[in-house]
Amino acid sequence: MDAKEQFLTQIRRERMLPPDCAVIAGVSGGADSVTLLHLLCALRQDGLLSHVEAVHVNHGLRGEESLRDQHFVEDLCKAWNVPLHVVTHDVAALAKEQGKGVEELGRELRYVAFSEAASHYAVSRIATAHTADDNAETLLLHLCRGSGLHGASGIPSVRGNIIRPLLTCTRQDIEQYCAEQGLSYVTDSTNADTHYARNRIRLDVMPALRAINPQATAALTRFIEQVRQADDLLSDLAEQAIADAETETADVYDRKALLQLPAALCARVLCRLTQTAEERHVGMLQTALQEGGGAVTLPSGTCWCVTSDHLMRRQTGETVSFCFTVTPNEWYEIGENAYRVVPIPREEYEQKLNISKRVFSNAFDYDRICGDLILRGRQDGDRFHPAGRHCGKSLKKLFNEEKTHDRDRVPVLCDQKGIVAVYGFGCDERVRITPNTKTVLRIQKRGEGA
Repeated sequence: MDAKEQFLTQIRRERMLPPDCAVIAGVSGGADSVTLLHLLCALRQDGLLSHVEAVHVNHGLRGEESLRDQHFVEDLCKAWNVPLHVVTHDVAALAKEQGKGVEELGRELRYVAFSEAASHYAVSRIATAHTADDNAETLLLHLCRGSGLHGASGIPSVRGNIIRPLLTCTRQDIEQYCAEQGLSYVTDSTNADTHYARNRIRLDVMPALRAINPQATAALTRFIEQVRQADDLLSDLAEQAIADAETETADVYDRKALLQLPAALCARVLCRLTQTAEERHVGMLQTALQEGGGAVTLPSGTCWCVTSDHLMRRQTGETVSFCFTVTPNEWYEIGENAYRVVPIPREEYEQKLNISKRVFSNAFDYDRICGDLILRGRQDGDRFHPAGRHCGKSLKKLFNEEKTHDRDRVPVLCDQKGIVAVYGFGCDERVRITPNTKTVLRIQKRGEGA
């Protein structure tokens, strides 16, 4: 099928255009977006679309070339009788000001402009000119960055009111359509800049894959579709699993029900509950579920806690009296006291141990830590294996045995695998100091000897 046939097939199959729909097209001036606008205008001419508009965002990154692209799109839309919205930003300055990448911020600003134009219509769709090659490049980029199944599902053909009718067309299909229709377009010089990761994939990786299989893009497209189907199924199963694990209390879920899930499904459930796709946080929560105790604080400030019976959501400071992601040597205030975690070379540790063994009872092996260190208060169901005791104990039992006062202010140090150490009660067996230990970490209370 040529580009036009694929365009029409994609629209019908995905039911992209409801009746009386206005379409807002993102038009950069490149071959892909010119083809998209040309095909949409054909639908308008045939009476299949009520309205077509274009949005062009000038990022101000290429000086005169950016202005050339803008003027090209202005002339094109005037010739084709398409209303045009031009939005201009100094993306480089804004990215520096906001601490974001230029590509990331540019994309955000484009979709803000698209949404603003679409908001003027009761029924509207935003059309972007992503192609099968874009999708294949996105897949490889996500895989290189450690994506899971969801990221491997590529660019969705429909997401909310955003549609991508050219997603099954290759770049070759697009260029052939432009040649047949006599369509001119502009080329972004930064497409050849291998400073950008996507360009390195487009210019270096994809040609190498096509040398192995000339139909590499088609093969990756089929894989993406299979992954998307599996991803959709997993999402449906996750929704049911969440419903099955719910308790009578909001944001509290049955731990045993979650533990019975296959690992992949449990990970998806945790992604949906926590609204994060960061693998390290999901992994930490899976470990906490297995251990029957722990807490993970997300960048949003929400803390997810695991007890012997439940997984529960809490805002930091709500019930958890304190919860910090630890940076070595920084002090953390807990009530009237302050604590920090200090790294010490093994030789220095041995020397100081001869002076005060009590002070260094809160020390452990730095090299055995897994992931971030979290300093928090105790939680219901917390257990750990005190080094040298050859058994697991709950903090509740330990605190009872020692008649510990002010229990909610006793620092509990955790990593991805669970409790590392409890101040005043030593470290867990798995991080105890051995003859192979090279670097020691110690929980230090302000006022203690160095």
